[in-house]
Parts: sequence; structure tokens; C-alpha cells
Amino acid sequence: MTGPTEPSRYDLPLAPDPDHDLSVDEVRVLWSFIHGDIMNSQFRARLRAHHGPCERHAWAYAVTEIELWEQGAGRRGGHQPFDVAVLYTDLLEEMSTRLRRQRRRRRDRILRRDGTCLICDDVRGRQPTRFVVTHAGFDPAKLAAEANRMRYTIAWLRETAPCWSPLVCPDCTDQPTTTGAAIRCRPHLVLHHADLTDHVLHSELDALDLWTARLRALLGSMTAGGRPSTPEEDAAWVAAVAWFNGWRFPLTVVPPIPNDRSRDTGSRSTTRPSASPDQ
Repeated sequence: MTGPTEPSRYDLPLAPDPDHDLSVDEVRVLWSFIHGDIMNSQFRARLRAHHGPCERHAWAYAVTEIELWEQGAGRRGGHQPFDVAVLYTDLLEEMSTRLRRQRRRRRDRILRRDGTCLICDDVRGRQPTRFVVTHAGFDPAKLAAEANRMRYTIAWLRETAPCWSPLVCPDCTDQPTTTGAAIRCRPHLVLHHADLTDHVLHSELDALDLWTARLRALLGSMTAGGRPSTPEEDAAWVAAVAWFNGWRFPLTVVPPIPNDRSRDTGSRSTTRPSASPDQ
């Protein structure tokens, strides 16, 4: 009889420390994924079914793009979440459409993940997707070291914290919430699916639609001739990734800015945020 399998790095939430940060293999796979593999129709179908990558690799995807993509259009000219915004615009629209079409008893099924994480399958060797490193001469170890500094990602999170702090799912912190009091993230909606009444659903859908519109505006700002983005639009990618995967990563990296809701319920502890169930 064998004992329980020892958890690997890929089972841990992403965080900017040597015990939780990205491995060389993860950065290799994600860098290739960003450079075109995401456009594969089979991969896109799996991403929709699984609501994107798993929690760790959803944030790792954003970190890898923001840290390593040095040039681009728009005011920033690089180090921006363009591909992330494209993917999560698609995922938000897909989720919003499916939730609107289904009756209440089927909402839990729509919110749950189907299948497995593409990135996990590749780095764990379970179902290799045969990603190809598309930029010969790049040293994966150096890319991983650069990505794990997370300096541009942390700057994005700090800069946009006043806008995303009021959006944090209360269940992702140490503060309890009451039904319908705030927008829960998808994993906590799955955990509390009995609370997803029509009223709560309408609030959730309003938020998804707003973030979709802001993500589209953010995408426009990252193209040639696009208008500059607003702070709320800059924060939209954080809200979108967090809604699908939980707020653990941004809360670990940057303390949220106090807002009316947090002042009413007491201060939040952000050094060790409560776990996000990966459903």
C-alpha cells in the first residue's frame, strides 16, 4: 500500500516567494502558450470548458505575459496583459450567456470546471499538449527568473488596488458575508450554490457585463491609436481573473485599499488570505 502523493509545486497557490513561484517548466509552457498556442481551436474549447487555467496557472499566465512581453502598442508599450484580456473577455461573455440561458437548478453545473487545466497537464506530463518553444535562443531558466521577480505585475496590482479592492469576494478573506451582500467569485458561488437566487444572479451578471466592457476598453488601449484606459479599465483584468479563480494571489501580493465595506465589517488580514476552493 502506498501513502498519499506528496504535493508538488503545481498544487500550491502562486506567490512571489521561492516556495510558491514559477518553475522553469511552467514558464516554458506558458511562454509558448502566449506565443500562439492559445489560438488552437482545441485548446480554446478546453479553456472554455475549464473556465481558463487552474487558479495557479491563471495568475501565472498573467504574470508570464506581463513580465516577459517587453514591447507592445498603447501608452505602456509593453508589460501589459493583452492576451489575458482577450481570453477573459471571451470567458466572461461565455459564462454570462450560459448563465442567462439556464434555469436555477443548472447554474451550479455551469459554474463548475469541466476537464483539466491545459498547463497542468503539460507540466505534470499527464496529457502533453506538445507546446513548442517558439523563440529559439531564449534561455528558459533566465525567463523563469525574470518572471518570478513579478515587478511589473506587482506594479499593476498596486496601481489598480483602489479600483479592485471594493470588488474582492468577501469569502476570499477572513470576513464573513451574507447572501447577496457582495459579488462572490466563481469558486465560492460553487461552494454556496444554494444561495444563487435570481436576485444574486442578476448582481453577478451585472458585474460580469461591466468587467467585459472594461476589458474591451483595456484591449483597445493596448492597440495602436486606442484611447488611454481609465483606472477602472486597468483593474478589469484583475477582477476577471479573480472572479474565475478567487482573489488569493492579489490579496497575497498587495493589501487592498480600505473601502466602505471593509470599514463596516472590520479590517482584513491579507498576509494569509483564506483559501479559494478550486472548483
